[in-house]
Amino acid sequence: MYSKYLSQVLCLLLLLLAWYAQALDKAPSIFYPLPTQAQGKVFVAQNLFLGDEGGIWIHDVHGKVVFFDGQNILPRRGSVLAQDSGHIAYFDNAFWSYVENEVYRTYPAQHRELVFSLTAGSVIKNIGASNGFIWLTDDAHFYTYNIQTKRIDTYPLSDMYQFNQVSQLTINDAKFLLSKWVLATNAGVYLSDGESFSHVLSSKKHFIEKLYFSSKNRELIVGTLNGALIIDIKNPNSQHPKRIGYSHVLSLAETDNEYWVGTEDGLFVYSFLTNNVVKLESNDQDSNGLPGNQIYSLVNDLQGGIWIATDKGIRYFSLFGFRFERNQQPQLIHNQIKKIIPRLDKKGYWVLTNQGLYQFDSNWNKIKLLFNLPINDFVQLSNTSLWLATHEGLVVYNLETEAEESSHLPFNLRTAGILHLTLDNNGLLWGANENQLWSYDVGANTLTNYGIDWFVDAFLPAKVTLLKATQRGLFIGTDHGVYTLNQGKIVFRRPTSGYGRSVNILEGSNGDIWFASSYGLFNLSHDRNEFNSIPLAEDNISPKCLAESQEGIWLTSSNGISLYNRQGDIKKHYAAPHGLIHNEFQSGVCTSSIIDNKAWLLSGSRFGLLRVSPSKLVTATPPNTSIIFSQISIDHTPVMIGRSRFNPLELKYGSSISFLFGSLPESRTQSLEFRIEGDGQWQPLEGSQLTLDHLLPGDYRILVRDHTQYPQNSTMNSLSFVVAKPWYLSSWAILFYSIIVLGCVAVASLWRSHWVAKANRELKSQVALKTEQLRHQSKIVLTNNHQLRKQLQIRHVFVEQMLDSISPTLDQLIYRTQLNQLGRLERLAQKVKRELTLLRNVRSDKASTQQIYDLSIILNSSIDSWRDEFDKAEITLVVNNELQQSYIESESFNFDLIFNTLLSDAVNRLYRNQSLQIHCYERERRLFVVIIDSGDQMMNSSVDGSTSGFEQEELHQLMRSSGGEIHIFSSSERNLTELSWPSVDLLTEESEAIELEDAAEKVTIDPLEKEWLKKVELLIQQYYSDPEFSTSSAAKLLFVSERSLQRRFKAVTGKTFKEYLNEVRLEKACQRLLAGEKISQVAFDSGFNDPSYFSQRFKHHFGLSPTQFIDDNE
Repeated sequence: MYSKYLSQVLCLLLLLLAWYAQALDKAPSIFYPLPTQAQGKVFVAQNLFLGDEGGIWIHDVHGKVVFFDGQNILPRRGSVLAQDSGHIAYFDNAFWSYVENEVYRTYPAQHRELVFSLTAGSVIKNIGASNGFIWLTDDAHFYTYNIQTKRIDTYPLSDMYQFNQVSQLTINDAKFLLSKWVLATNAGVYLSDGESFSHVLSSKKHFIEKLYFSSKNRELIVGTLNGALIIDIKNPNSQHPKRIGYSHVLSLAETDNEYWVGTEDGLFVYSFLTNNVVKLESNDQDSNGLPGNQIYSLVNDLQGGIWIATDKGIRYFSLFGFRFERNQQPQLIHNQIKKIIPRLDKKGYWVLTNQGLYQFDSNWNKIKLLFNLPINDFVQLSNTSLWLATHEGLVVYNLETEAEESSHLPFNLRTAGILHLTLDNNGLLWGANENQLWSYDVGANTLTNYGIDWFVDAFLPAKVTLLKATQRGLFIGTDHGVYTLNQGKIVFRRPTSGYGRSVNILEGSNGDIWFASSYGLFNLSHDRNEFNSIPLAEDNISPKCLAESQEGIWLTSSNGISLYNRQGDIKKHYAAPHGLIHNEFQSGVCTSSIIDNKAWLLSGSRFGLLRVSPSKLVTATPPNTSIIFSQISIDHTPVMIGRSRFNPLELKYGSSISFLFGSLPESRTQSLEFRIEGDGQWQPLEGSQLTLDHLLPGDYRILVRDHTQYPQNSTMNSLSFVVAKPWYLSSWAILFYSIIVLGCVAVASLWRSHWVAKANRELKSQVALKTEQLRHQSKIVLTNNHQLRKQLQIRHVFVEQMLDSISPTLDQLIYRTQLNQLGRLERLAQKVKRELTLLRNVRSDKASTQQIYDLSIILNSSIDSWRDEFDKAEITLVVNNELQQSYIESESFNFDLIFNTLLSDAVNRLYRNQSLQIHCYERERRLFVVIIDSGDQMMNSSVDGSTSGFEQEELHQLMRSSGGEIHIFSSSERNLTELSWPSVDLLTEESEAIELEDAAEKVTIDPLEKEWLKKVELLIQQYYSDPEFSTSSAAKLLFVSERSLQRRFKAVTGKTFKEYLNEVRLEKACQRLLAGEKISQVAFDSGFNDPSYFSQRFKHHFGLSPTQFIDDNE
């Protein structure tokens, strides 16, 4: 019996040892901290909740709740809950909390609302959420609240005490599975059955902290003080459930292939594909490690990652990172990797570190240190030898004898320090130190030294950074660019100087040469001798190393790993937070190999050696990045955090709305762009915040996505909101405005019609008045025109009669001259003088001097001019002229106007066959002209009392100005008009002699002056078109002074030289304008520089502008 028990104990111990060994399998992992850690802020969360549309809600140990969107912690101060609470539940983007017996619901950035209350006296102890239910517990009951139906069910806890012996039953967690409730208590797990509960035997009487139900595997994960138990719900009372971990379970989560168990002693992952348990560990001191052992909360973000809350902060783990295998052996972690190449026998790798050269097998299990001394570079020439570059010279190591064989080498190679080595296809070994280059023919044992003079002087001092032998020759990488050596000539490729220090060179399978430098990536095509710049995954990142596989060209950089096709197009990019760390790769340390029929890509990292399968990495799809509306503010006041229930939002007209965006899991380098639905073009978003102002009323939908080179692969999110119409833009307000506008239009129309009607009446009366005035004025104008024509005719007749009277006198003068009758000749000459004097006095310039006129001749001239008019009217004109000497004296000549007016009036008043009598006689030294007719009475001949267009008062005024008097006697039988003037004698001989002497005093010009004036006029005719021609230039041409010329010209012509020159220029311009030339050309040809000044002078001289002058002549 004793031996039986002993064997059972031994079996149990073996099982425990095997289980512990299984549980203690460790996998190095990368955990990403929150960005706030770099700011010195550490969030210790007791619970993590996944936001409905992304983001993580953090419930910290102080009871505060904040939201993390990948970049920001919101709110920046305080909590989204009005009151801090140690126990909360999260469901449908709302937080449920309790105070005594009251249950509250709080949407982020909103006020909390009371949902329901338990019976008075109840004190809630715990709260949680599961499958649309809110569960609560107090000391005696378990309560459930259906959120949709708002039904509350109560379950008594008294029946559960019969299955245990605890004094106080505590419910730590609860899950609603299918149609039953499962409770985790301090005395095991219980399953509801109606209103009672039954005990799950497989849970025994353990303290149960957490529950998790896998709907995919139909398994219940139960967290105990000694690990997690996996219970099959089809057989819940099984006595041998699977166990994960061995410590107090604090949190549970599930991914596609694993269960994650957080305990007080670390994080365990159970694969239900292999049934293996792995403990995830990392360096606790590193920023990408997993600090602390207590895992308070685990949340699957459903995007290929797990959020982990520990007692020392929050971390993110990417499931995609399992594809990157990390070898963290001490030899690789604590020493910097300098070079790695596959062995020629395809059985492992050569790894060079700063400690020495290691040999690894294909599984990285067997490690052998070949040289424990500093080595700069190495090459493997064959399966039996390694050539090592050291500071003391070149060392040849035999792999079979494990001994050095360097004695046959030239002395310079054995003693001079060497930094870089490479081997070409012709068996030449190339080497270099910082500034010297040489080649060594291994077969012929000959050394060729290329010296140091091949560096470009402009870049001195310089040093070699790497050597690469290719089919196109040797490429020499330096700190300022790339040199090539081909056919014994070293040439500097100047286009490479802009890329900085050469880091790595790769010869592709198609013959292209790829170059990784400090400032960028470029290649040299196999068919062209041109360097082509290759775009990087992001700007301002640093290339590290190049490798080639069947999938393409791989580039490690400070931002991750990129895959290019052989044409230089980027196809894939892998970076943090998907298993890689920024700035982890070593420069020039990478290779690709095929060992045991498996292709691998290896790269040196700050955390050891990273290995990945290129084919698996290419076919895997990195997790998508979700765009989150992390905070929405209206008028700078937050109204929504984490995208709560209010959808769509409604804001007042005139309010501003701000959106704060986040993105997970990639957040640090996220570039966003947005557009409003209806706008065709996407706009880049600078930063992570967008503010919209001055929006018109209506429905809006804003779309935001991450900006990538491939928009079809980008993720997008949207949010709708409504800008409400203000009261003054509502329908009834618009109707009210319309009524007001129509009323104003109607009032304005009525007022305008009234005003227009009044204006029309006034205008009509004015038009009628003006029409009547114009009609009357037209009659006057016609009459005046007729009078003026008669006046002109009278003067012509007067002149003719004077000439007729002079002509006989001249004939007699000639005759008497022939008869030598001198006395008679003198009298005839005196008579001619008088008649000429009378003729000279006939003018109407209204001068103030007294003139002598012959009244008889003036009257006869007037009668002769009107005789045809009287004949046409069949009116008899009877003239009785008794005047012999009819000379009168007057200041102005207006007798023709007086006689014209009276005769015109008579023609209008008299009828056919009536007669007009004119009697002329002299009485008492007055000359009388009496006009008698029997026509209409003169006072009634016109409505306005005028005589032939003149007022009778005006006729009296004309008589007074002529020095005479007028008397009008008018009756119905006869009209009599009497005109009289004082008679004067002829001029005396003395006055005549004085006048003749005055006439003889006319100015005469000396013949010499005439000759000089003619010369000046010719000079003006020659130079008038020259704008520079002036008084000074004319004086120079005449060889006189300017002052002398001015004085002499003024004395001869009475004008200044400049006035005469301007008159000549304007006369010439007038002739040219009449000839049809352009105004501007005429101005320049006439001696004027400025056409506007020419127009001004032309108008001043002629009274018309040049344009008006041309129009008038056309």
